[in-house]
Amino acid sequence: MSQPLVSIIIPCYNAETYVADAIHSSLSQTYADKEVVVIDDGSTDGSVDVLKSFGAEIRWETGPNRGGCAARNRGLELARGERIQFLDADDWLYPDKLSRQMECLRTVPEATPVCDWEVIEPNQPNRRMKAPDSCENSLAALLYSSLPTPSPLHLKSNLIRVGGFREDLPCSQERDLHLRLASHGWPIRRIAEPLFAIRRIPNSVSSHHERVLDQHAAIASRIKDILVGRNEWTNEAALHVAGFLTRDARTYAGYGLEKKATEYFALARNYHKSGGWELAYGKWARMGAAILGPLMLERLRMKLGRK
Repeated sequence: MSQPLVSIIIPCYNAETYVADAIHSSLSQTYADKEVVVIDDGSTDGSVDVLKSFGAEIRWETGPNRGGCAARNRGLELARGERIQFLDADDWLYPDKLSRQMECLRTVPEATPVCDWEVIEPNQPNRRMKAPDSCENSLAALLYSSLPTPSPLHLKSNLIRVGGFREDLPCSQERDLHLRLASHGWPIRRIAEPLFAIRRIPNSVSSHHERVLDQHAAIASRIKDILVGRNEWTNEAALHVAGFLTRDARTYAGYGLEKKATEYFALARNYHKSGGWELAYGKWARMGAAILGPLMLERLRMKLGRK
């Protein structure tokens, strides 16, 4: 019996070394009704030759370099599937990834299945990472827990409704997408198994933590805009967004970026008068922040070597 088609979309830029592994892992899925769509983003190495070697097993095209998000959105335009699996060219899926997630949809067809994953780094033991727990309203969970691009098995119509990936962001694109989806109401169901692997490459865009944090102010603004438009900008939502920014402010302070920390502490207060401190600090730390001010507290905690 025919099952819903799943489109696996792989953006590729100068990934000659890795992209074949990503494609093989996609073609090897135990779920039968699938297609693999690879968008080469203007590679200057041998990536296109690798794609050609797969013949009719995959659909692919190449064009000028416009960035990974543009490539994913182009893949979304070409995709014929009802469900969408994104996969970066240097990562890979475990064989039962699609089967396990499609099985989950039998009981909750309106949800988006997410799953755990493993992180593979040179000269380091593999690390298992946990996806957010199942929830009907995923906004709060995803504000405090990042979800990598390959984890969800998306409904294509949801992605189209929010406009896909933003192509103007230098990083944190997947968090922006997931939070925009959550702001529109995005129930998720966690499969507590690692079903894909992420290969950590030194000096990747996502490894530049300051650049990632720099995007969060605009992401928070978009969340508010969406929720206001849906008449769902509640005190609870404001509190969670404020807590998200205060946590970022603390991270900036930990990097010694006190000017940016000060800006985010103030921005959090603009969203909620509490600054979301109850979500970013424990009881005694909140008292310390109230007495000393949050930046002075962070200086003291760093001096004492405390978290």
